[in-house]
Amino acid sequence: MAAAQHDASDEREARQRKWTEPEPDAVTAQIEAFSALANGEFARKLASFIATDNDDRDQAAAYAIRSPQLVRKARRLIPDLVREPGIYLPEVPGESINARTRRLVEFRKRADHESQLLFAVHAGMVARRGHLIPESSPRSRARRLLADEYPVRFLELVRTEEAADKERKATAAADRKRAREQASTTP
Repeated sequence: MAAAQHDASDEREARQRKWTEPEPDAVTAQIEAFSALANGEFARKLASFIATDNDDRDQAAAYAIRSPQLVRKARRLIPDLVREPGIYLPEVPGESINARTRRLVEFRKRADHESQLLFAVHAGMVARRGHLIPESSPRSRARRLLADEYPVRFLELVRTEEAADKERKATAAADRKRAREQASTTP
């Protein structure tokens, strides 16, 4: 058991020794190239990046995608990649249905991992400004999904709640005004 743990730390140290930072100019060029792409083309590049094994990924592309300039765009596109990966991933000729299913399952796992990384990068950007991003709850995710599926009904409910809030605030303001007037007239 101890030998297995020792071997794992040796592997980690070997990976750390192989790790090199990409050239800043290469990262800047990647950021500019990705920024110039339309959402659909960037989504295909992002899907290709996610589908590639970690060891084979272009580090400049990884830094660019996770950069402050592109992190929001990438975070917005990942749910589409997970929902419909067939649109963004090229077909592999001669691939069986089982192999394709396994490839898509693996892609979704990697996309989820990348989504977590992008959330952390975005949270770090916000934290530098002195704020924290709350973790999304299942309720807020469900609310977003319902808003996407039924936008008209969602907007009706939002407007109804906004009107109710406005009415409550107006009532509270009128109550405060009455209380002030009564307090000023009472000796």
